[in-house]
Amino acid sequence: MFKKLLAAAGVGGAEVETELHTPGVQPGGTVHGVVRLRGGSVAQDISRVALEFVTRVEFEHTEEETSGLRGFHLTPVHGPIRLEPKALYDIPFGLYTPLETPITFYNGRHLPGAQVAVRTIVEISGAVDAGDSDPLGVGALPAQHHILAAIEQLGFHLHSADCEWGGLSGIQQELPFYQEIEFLGSPRHPHLKQIEVTFVAREHNLDVIIEADKKGGWLHEGRDVYDVIRVDYHTLDQVNWAHVLDQRFGSM
Repeated sequence: MFKKLLAAAGVGGAEVETELHTPGVQPGGTVHGVVRLRGGSVAQDISRVALEFVTRVEFEHTEEETSGLRGFHLTPVHGPIRLEPKALYDIPFGLYTPLETPITFYNGRHLPGAQVAVRTIVEISGAVDAGDSDPLGVGALPAQHHILAAIEQLGFHLHSADCEWGGLSGIQQELPFYQEIEFLGSPRHPHLKQIEVTFVAREHNLDVIIEADKKGGWLHEGRDVYDVIRVDYHTLDQVNWAHVLDQRFGSM
């Protein structure tokens, strides 16, 4: 259970504390918890209490790349409240986790570089917002687990994960960014220096976008190669994904 006292905000010193009853979730699941408000020395009008997910996203500007925390899927959980001095006010919530939420755990391991948190926002009239975040573990969906395990089975080594701002060509996305999970090369496919895998999950299927850094040779330079695989959940266990990926990597 994650529990953290958040910062006081505004004149009067109202405080907010968010407790997550669900420290881990999968994309498409629900995070349950409670937001607790405690009045300060004077009555305060709270305009809104909201929650959102937060992750670190990289932005490319011409030849430069920067990164920063990006909020997504903002969800109001309560409207205006008159918080009297020293009053206690609990707001239970159930926060839906978008299917494209970056995953932070796979096969019992943390993905290096991956991070997701739940940020609490309390808007107080005439004062700054109070907000802080509580870390959240996001586990891989079964289809994501199958694909990642198959890639490792083929000798590729899980290296890191990050999120990139923007859209994927030809892929319908819900969020304005996407997660890339990077693997270092495999002796089985020495023509590929590294691969990056992106998942775009939907209710009934999953797109697996693979971008590989292909080594150059005497007659050609190295280049990036790109492939997309559609995974249907209802046939997930009927496919040998290591074999499918082995063939795809071999033809890149």
